Amino acid sequence: MATVAISEYKFPSRSRQELYGDDMLLHVWWKGNPWFVAAASFRAPQAMPFGAFWEALFVPYHEEDPDFDASKGWDQFDWFLVNGRDSTPITPSADATLADLGVSHKGVLGFSTR
Repeated sequence: MATVAISEYKFPSRSRQELYGDDMLLHVWWKGNPWFVAAASFRAPQAMPFGAFWEALFVPYHEEDPDFDASKGWDQFDWFLVNGRDSTPITPSADATLADLGVSHKGVLGFSTR
C-alpha cells in the first residue's frame, strides 16, 4: 500500500552520498540464511579492494554464524548485486574495488551458499 504525504517533503536525506565523501553505505545480504535474516549495513570506502572488505568487515561480522567458515574464502558463495527485484551475478576478486564490482551507495551486495 502506498504512503500518501500530507505535504511536500523538503528535507535532504541524512544518508545521501555527499555526506559520506569517498565512503558509501553498503548493505550485505546472506540470502536464505536463518541466522542473518536481514541485510547488514557497513560503511566502506568505494575504493576498498574486495579482499580487504572480506577481511576487515565481512568476516568479523559473519563469523558469528556457527556454519560460516572464513578459511574457505569467498569462493564458497555465489555473489550478486540486487537491483530492485532483479539481481546481477558478480565474481569478486581480491584486487577489484567495491566500485569496480558495481557496488554503489546504499546498494545491496547479496550472496548465497552454494
